[in-house]
Amino acid sequence: MKYKWRPNATQRKEFAERMKDHDEQTAYEQRKRENTMYKNWKDKDFVPTKEQHDFCLNHIELFITSEEQTARDMVMYGYSCNEKVNHAFIHIVNEKRRTYPQY
Repeated sequence: MKYKWRPNATQRKEFAERMKDHDEQTAYEQRKRENTMYKNWKDKDFVPTKEQHDFCLNHIELFITSEEQTARDMVMYGYSCNEKVNHAFIHIVNEKRRTYPQY
């Protein structure tokens, strides 16, 4: 069974005291919303853009590992067929685009 951290009595009391402050409570709620949005974002599927497709097509040699090659192929397929692709594949291609901006 996986260990799950739980606050002790002192930590719960300190948290309750901090939440009485309106600014602190607002900041906490904002961080919580952003975290939830990020978790939901990475599980979604998207149709790749023309720029992503063109980068993959023009720079095949940059995709070395099998994971990168699969991502390249999926992005090219998704754009060509106008079908949604898992965000993980798109993320790999975007990382390559940021790593090699001169291409």
